[in-house]
Amino acid sequence: MADGSVLHASSGPVHVLRYLGEVRYPMAPSLARFVDELLQQASIPAFVIDLSAVETIDSTNLGLLARLANRLRERGGPRATIIVDGGELPEVLQTMAFDEVFDIVRESPPQAETVPTPEPVEIDEYLDRQAVGQTVLEAHRNLMAMSEHNREVFEEVVAAFERQDAAND
Repeated sequence: MADGSVLHASSGPVHVLRYLGEVRYPMAPSLARFVDELLQQASIPAFVIDLSAVETIDSTNLGLLARLANRLRERGGPRATIIVDGGELPEVLQTMAFDEVFDIVRESPPQAETVPTPEPVEIDEYLDRQAVGQTVLEAHRNLMAMSEHNREVFEEVVAAFERQDAAND
């Protein structure tokens, strides 16, 4: 499974986002908009993030998960649960302080009927590239804010994105 995708299912206030395959930055803007729409509901939704079928997930998409945790905390919502299934990902999440803002479980959830989220926007116009750049920058800022370790790891990356963003203005 090379191409990545994210599937969505819900039952009442609980939303499940299942990440599959190689989840990379080009899908981040559409995924961020989708999650923002879910968070605008009158009731505070609960989230289960299933990463058990992820082959690769980049730092931009991890930053979007950090953003989700921050938004839930700001609204007084419950902590989201991340499901992982072995490999290196549980260690990566712990190193990046995800265990401080998410409940992390090492098992697969029961299979639910899922509906795909909107397809990622094709990155072929200047505005689309700009949206991706802004999403990548914000995602990495969210990662930096999670812990001192993350600040040290991503400080230079964020500074480079900020320089590039300033040069594009």
